[in-house]
Amino acid sequence: MDSTPRRRATRSLRTHVPELAAVAVGELGQGLDNTAFLAGGLVLRVAQGHSVLREAGLLTAIAPHVSVPVPAVRFVDQDAGVLAYPLLPGRPLLGRRGAVSRLARPLGRLLSELHAIDTATVDGLAPLEDTHPGEWLENLDGPPEMLRILRDNVPRPARRRVLAHADLGAEHILESGGAITGVIDWSDAAVTDPALDFARLYRDFGPDFRTQVVNAYGGLPETDDVRERITFFARCAALEDLAYGREHRRSEYTRAAERSLAWLFPSVF
Repeated sequence: MDSTPRRRATRSLRTHVPELAAVAVGELGQGLDNTAFLAGGLVLRVAQGHSVLREAGLLTAIAPHVSVPVPAVRFVDQDAGVLAYPLLPGRPLLGRRGAVSRLARPLGRLLSELHAIDTATVDGLAPLEDTHPGEWLENLDGPPEMLRILRDNVPRPARRRVLAHADLGAEHILESGGAITGVIDWSDAAVTDPALDFARLYRDFGPDFRTQVVNAYGGLPETDDVRERITFFARCAALEDLAYGREHRRSEYTRAAERSLAWLFPSVF
């Protein structure tokens, strides 16, 4: 396999959609696990280290059950690690605080629908992840006082497992005209702790937004320490984004993470 993501995307496009062979391939964005390109209205997402064939099958299985658009697969090239789908409208919410006020209810509804999917129907498409919350502290970097708070407040593992996006941060939620126009990047989706899907929403949009999402979801169980895990995972995810933004000079991640620390670690401020 050609190791250059752009070349992999270009070659895959020429193979699967030859009518677009002459169209310029421009980079859309890059993360830890994927690099996305755009050619003629087609997103070409090049993966690093995970199965795009599995993700394509998962997207097909999820789409009929949720009220928010997800990528509709145009083609998948497992050998090249390329997943292609028509560009969804809207822009990511990362760094756009003013765009979120009406989105809590549809996101709560989305999570209710997603978590209600029978996990047996995605067997082989979404891995079962049984990670202990304490494992999130491995190699986690950040201010010592915040790391101490995390070490002193490790919640018990979840007893319930659901199909979860597991990386539902602002960068993966598209919005236009006050409506959610898509949720992208399902490469981390797994049958896992439902708290993960609330945690990054809490991290990115704050406690009032989290409460509105939970209410639209139908509430959370009073047992199973789910609220404690939401807070714990949100805190870990904020420190992860802070380190990522600084290391890769991604100021949008750094600013968002720094802003969230005030409500995630109030005793420090």
